[in-house]
Amino acid sequence: MQDWRGRVIAGCRLAEEIGRGALSIVYRAYQPQLERWVAIKVLPTAASGGEEFLARFRREARAIAALRHPNILTVYDYGEQHDIAYIVMEYVAGGTLKSRLTGRPLEWPDAATLILPVGRALAYAHSQSIVHRDVKPANILLAQDDWPLLADFGLAKVLGRDGGITQPGITIGTPAYFSPEQAAGDEVDHRTDIYGLAAVLYELLTGHLPFEAATPIEMMLRRLREPPLPPRALNPHISPALERLLMRALSLNPAARHATMEELVEDLARLPGATGRPVYPPAVAGATGPTVRLQQPTATTGAHLVIASTGATLPLPPRDIVLVGRADPRAGPPPDVDLGPHGGAAAGVSRQHARLCRYPEGWLVEDLHSTNGTYVNDVRVAPGAPAPLRHGDRLRFGQLTVGFQER
Repeated sequence: MQDWRGRVIAGCRLAEEIGRGALSIVYRAYQPQLERWVAIKVLPTAASGGEEFLARFRREARAIAALRHPNILTVYDYGEQHDIAYIVMEYVAGGTLKSRLTGRPLEWPDAATLILPVGRALAYAHSQSIVHRDVKPANILLAQDDWPLLADFGLAKVLGRDGGITQPGITIGTPAYFSPEQAAGDEVDHRTDIYGLAAVLYELLTGHLPFEAATPIEMMLRRLREPPLPPRALNPHISPALERLLMRALSLNPAARHATMEELVEDLARLPGATGRPVYPPAVAGATGPTVRLQQPTATTGAHLVIASTGATLPLPPRDIVLVGRADPRAGPPPDVDLGPHGGAAAGVSRQHARLCRYPEGWLVEDLHSTNGTYVNDVRVAPGAPAPLRHGDRLRFGQLTVGFQER
């Protein structure tokens, strides 16, 4: 493929190559208008298989760009120029999970920190009728060590629409993480992502792939005929309950796996050591995103916020309007709830991010035109349009997740 370094695409100047696939190259590029780095995937149209493929790719790119989740890489733009199609994406400097793998097993709590958010991102994509079909460590970026981002939906399929990018009989993806139905060239659905996520978790916990062979063909044939080696044979520290969940998710027959990604994630999250003791279940049935958890019981009463990553409790002061943000000694009085000591700066919390308002009917949250947004149960709150809060709701200020409790 042609080297596009130094060229300008979508107003961005391409710098170095940071990734390459069978049909595409990913570049780091600078966008001077917004003074930021982005990632641009370049797909030569001559290699794409014709106008019919491009028409499908455009449609599915639009669907993928509409995905909004804290653990899904943001797609900014899609277009075509100079005989290429391109996708402009968020740039993540932390690299991929693949680059962090050493062949040594991770302990379950460390693996869960990476796998559960990716599982919730997939559950959200499935709720939007999108199946990823290429879940693997190379497609999991690390914005921070404990903040994975699922990337590269380029092989995704939008369910319920005729004429997807691929048809039965054509296998796509990475053979090492293929589901059996992918290896056979059969039609796939959301259960192929269940298999893919389980294959990644298997590798994290054991240091080995579920199937290893001298050639990709032999690897694919093995998964069509036999189950993987039970992971406790490779790492006896894996609990029997975790092994049972993994073996179920890696079943040859899709019908024997978990019915939904959400079911798999919730089963994993209930295992000891996953993310701590649950404080409360998700307030909205089927909602994705991390469940807020505490390491120790709390006796706090009244309305308060709970930091998801640490369990720290932040009581709301007894007033009707509470400002939430990040203190800055140069910018006047601090907010009523200062998220700076809890990772607010790294999480993109603005100095005056949002306000919580107490009315007789209950609490509301209003975004104050923050840079990175305010979310309730993964739904963005528009500035000037306060959203109601209920006990157990998950709030996200930028990338900092907290729970709202009212005792």
